[in-house]
Amino acid sequence: MVNRKRKMTVALTSILTIGALLAGCSTNTDKPSSTSTAQTSVSQKPEELKPVKLVWYLRSAEPKNGAAVMQKANEIINEKIKATVEFKYVAPADYDKKMQLVMSSGEEYDIAFTASWVNNYVNNVSKGAYIPLDDLLAKYPNLTNMFKKEIWDAVKVNGKTYGVPNNQIMGDQPGFWLKKDLADKYKIDLTKVKSLNDLTPVLQTIKDGEPGISALRDGNGINVAYNDVVSLVVDTFVVDTKTWKVTNQYEQLAPQFKLMRDWYQKGFFPQDVATLKDELSLIKAGKVFGRYSRQKPGVDAELKASYGFDVVNFATGPSVISKSAVTSTLNAISTTSKNPDRAMMLINLIDTNKELFNLLKFGLEGQDYTKVSANRIEPKPNAYSVPGWLFGNEFNSFVVPGQPDDVWDQTKKLNDTSVVDPAIGFTFDRTNVENELAQLTAVTTEFKPILINGLDDPDKMMKLYTDKRKAAGQDKVLAEIQKQVDAWRKTQK
Repeated sequence: MVNRKRKMTVALTSILTIGALLAGCSTNTDKPSSTSTAQTSVSQKPEELKPVKLVWYLRSAEPKNGAAVMQKANEIINEKIKATVEFKYVAPADYDKKMQLVMSSGEEYDIAFTASWVNNYVNNVSKGAYIPLDDLLAKYPNLTNMFKKEIWDAVKVNGKTYGVPNNQIMGDQPGFWLKKDLADKYKIDLTKVKSLNDLTPVLQTIKDGEPGISALRDGNGINVAYNDVVSLVVDTFVVDTKTWKVTNQYEQLAPQFKLMRDWYQKGFFPQDVATLKDELSLIKAGKVFGRYSRQKPGVDAELKASYGFDVVNFATGPSVISKSAVTSTLNAISTTSKNPDRAMMLINLIDTNKELFNLLKFGLEGQDYTKVSANRIEPKPNAYSVPGWLFGNEFNSFVVPGQPDDVWDQTKKLNDTSVVDPAIGFTFDRTNVENELAQLTAVTTEFKPILINGLDDPDKMMKLYTDKRKAAGQDKVLAEIQKQVDAWRKTQK
């Protein structure tokens, strides 16, 4: 453990040095804009535009009181850019499948939420699902100046920008949340948790003392919790930015897979851990003690608003601004859109208009929340609510109970001080190995839930997994990634 910590320290020192150099080269600022007026066009005013209706797909449950909220929102949108929008909400568990159907059918729509972890951004770009946005973005300096150069570099695919990041926490810091009432009840000392293995007695305490409660939602997060910092390229391929060697990360996670097998056999996870779709209901009912969670300022209050109970959070690694973190929440414009100019106007409007953003996030004052002060609200029970990180600029958000008044200043500070992944500007061109990657992704989809949740013997499963990966062309893909990484590095010197 001591040696691993020493390696981490050396690795992070190198990354911090490179990150500082990258930040120093940037002339942009990531300070959010406070303007409330959308730029409609270089030459057109709102009254000169033809009215249009836009369609935007979001990965979210249908919010309550939505009709009244959208009526007010569309009044603002129509006044500013002569448009209205219909949000098509898709349940999180169904979003991937739904968007694949939407894209394969050629359905006309304008904007969709896309990310590195769902409705895969790079995959969709490679399929021609989204239009390049560089020319459109050039019209909106308020939007482009929200992010420094490294952020925009992270969303480029083959040198072009196809998605607009939602302005929020950019540093990706792994960790877990635990139910505070149970953590207090059993006097759990999180300062003693220095590794995943240290969590075993904590989870065993809950298993023994709280029948009917799962100690942990699942094994998600084991690839980042207490592990060395690596850059995810595609599928399970990662590059070690100390050696710049490309490997399959799963081959390095054997100890974690064995630990997850132990946890599964001890009964720490729900019985249907790999197939559970409605985790929110289970968590809200108090049937889960802990879950992997991305750490950020104000996350305790955010989770309390979602789950209805207090939590304690703890980090299991440093905060890193990586390509996967930046692309974890994007919106893209569809190639089937008949109004891409207006779609970009809408994205810009929501990102720069504080009133509209908070309306779409929290709903209507009086109906859905009570205004406590100029920037603080008290949400009402069972009211309208949609996560703001799905569609806009969180730095314009009201503050809610549990969040400090300076939560967004803290968030900006974390963004400014996070380690910048040295490989953030590298994008893998999958053209030469498209078929092999499709087969490898299918293998990952088959084995991931088994391995990360310990559903079967990890040695046996890893043997089957490795054999299938070899047959699917893993060596060819690995060699192609390594070749491109080496070529990209030469352009960075």
